[in-house]
Amino acid sequence: MITAVGLSPAVSSTTPQVLASAGLPEGVELWPTVWILLAVFLVTVALRGLPFAALKFFKESQLVAWLGLVMPVGVMTVLAIYATTTTAQEATSGDAAGGSTIAGVPTGWIAVALGIAFVVAVHLWRRSASLSILLGTVFYVVLVNWVF
Repeated sequence: MITAVGLSPAVSSTTPQVLASAGLPEGVELWPTVWILLAVFLVTVALRGLPFAALKFFKESQLVAWLGLVMPVGVMTVLAIYATTTTAQEATSGDAAGGSTIAGVPTGWIAVALGIAFVVAVHLWRRSASLSILLGTVFYVVLVNWVF
């Protein structure tokens, strides 16, 4: 007897067990999952490659040149605003590093101030926005997670 998927009853009864051992839950079929993952993969690759394909059209664009100048400052500004507003919310709710303080100042504010000073120092030293953002983020994460 042949079933709808073309397997005998003995083989099809063990198929869910085989799929379950492969990590698929009961009721999830392999091939629809593979097709969905393939579609997600293709869309992701296309979206990642699209800016590079469009680059030849914008090579001489003044807008792209201007964005190249202002985007690093914009990224650093967004990071600074996020860090300070998040710290302000934590300080008012008492969650900043467990509510601990040093000389009456919440430790979250101290980490933010040290992080901003570190970013400014690295940027003045190396004049590299990427390096300033990367090292400043690492420095702040270390302060928040292991120092304060």
